[in-house]
Amino acid sequence: MSEIDRSAALDRAFGYPYAAPTHDYIFRSGTIEPLQDDAPLDGRTPVLAIGSNRAPEQLTRKFGTGSDAIIPVTWTTVADHDVVYSAHIAGYGSLPATIHRSPGTRVQAAVTWLTTAQVDRMHETERVGFAYDFFPLDVDIVLNRTGRRIEEPVGCYVSLGGALALDGEPVALAEVPAEGRNFQELGQREKLGVVHARFGAGGSLEEWVIDHLGDRALPRRLALYARMRAHTLPYPKR
Repeated sequence: MSEIDRSAALDRAFGYPYAAPTHDYIFRSGTIEPLQDDAPLDGRTPVLAIGSNRAPEQLTRKFGTGSDAIIPVTWTTVADHDVVYSAHIAGYGSLPATIHRSPGTRVQAAVTWLTTAQVDRMHETERVGFAYDFFPLDVDIVLNRTGRRIEEPVGCYVSLGGALALDGEPVALAEVPAEGRNFQELGQREKLGVVHARFGAGGSLEEWVIDHLGDRALPRRLALYARMRAHTLPYPKR
């Protein structure tokens, strides 16, 4: 791997969940524009975006810049939940997000409005059935800007491996704002450092991350996941 490729890979790993606008927007062929009040949402499926799926950078990776890559994104607040680290490492080196119950916490999340084909593509990228489950949360989802309550079920990707709880409880993503947070919060790089210190075999954090990238490192990631499973908490369904 060249130094340029190495630097870009580390930026991607440490940058999760990536920057996102704080206003409602339309992702359109790799660009963004403010969401207008008359933007069509009917006929699309609302899917909660708790981690990188709220970010234009990640939507571009997943959906490209073609003429059909159009996704409205609206902001909401999810009550009695928080966004925490999942108990697995992604193929691009980040510790991705999952959602977990947290009484009294109100966490910021987005709703992506997807076509049927886009839902299928999102399921593929989230590796539903292997890395994530997908089901509607039993919470009211009200859009921040308009106050509209979404009447239909809003699906969410929830880690099949559960939340990583090395010290007995989940750790929240510091990059995701929340009110009334009960859990400790850490940024992505700091949390990767904790996992490296617990499960790594010496060396630098950067080299450890590089060693877990891509298809070639899948056996290494699976071995790490197996060790993490002793320190996880499942999402508590009611």
